[in-house]
Amino acid sequence: MRDGLSFESFVNGRGVDVTAFIGQWPFRYWSQASAEDLMMMADRLGLVGLCVSHLASVFGHDTRSGNEALLAQAAADERLWPFVVLNPAEPGWEAELDYAERNGARGVRLLPGYHGYAINGQHAAELIAALRERGLPLSVIARLQDERLQHPRYPAETVPVHAIAELIGTCGGHPLLISGLRDYEWDAVMRFRTSDWRLDRVIFDLWYINGPLAVIAQLCQRGGSGGIRL
Repeated sequence: MRDGLSFESFVNGRGVDVTAFIGQWPFRYWSQASAEDLMMMADRLGLVGLCVSHLASVFGHDTRSGNEALLAQAAADERLWPFVVLNPAEPGWEAELDYAERNGARGVRLLPGYHGYAINGQHAAELIAALRERGLPLSVIARLQDERLQHPRYPAETVPVHAIAELIGTCGGHPLLISGLRDYEWDAVMRFRTSDWRLDRVIFDLWYINGPLAVIAQLCQRGGSGGIRL
């Protein structure tokens, strides 16, 4: 932010980074971050927390190795809130969830476009039911990067807006964080809205909104179509 007043307002608002990752991108040599890097960013920006996951759980052969590293590194600073990555389409995710909860996970993050399942399907529904029993928030990444930037050997599907809409209904008021939607996609999601939606428990992450001017416009909106926008 160039405007010092805008930056001061952000800091005074005690911001939270809801889509943070540690680890190394497999195809970008300089795209990497450690827990120490995130702690420095938190100091610089005055963040009170970062919902953080490990990239090894996204691109690796399993989710456990990345989750183990995440939970160990997040213990270094209380501002690092570990959101483990699970794949409900893989056998054994229940044991992985038990392990994560025992070791201090603050939430669960799903990336269906990278792990090959439908967010509105049976696998995800079973995991969501388990999270509701445990009281763990759910984070869903609709897209992790712009489709034009994808490596041809690492293609990922973007979660359809109708599937996001069904997810909101399925969660039934369970804390839900949705990341990676463009602004017009959120408007499309809202066209599926039903009377039983609990939008007061839904956070829509602004990190992917089309540039800083669009973000400012969203923050200046009054009323709006529902959901909490960060």
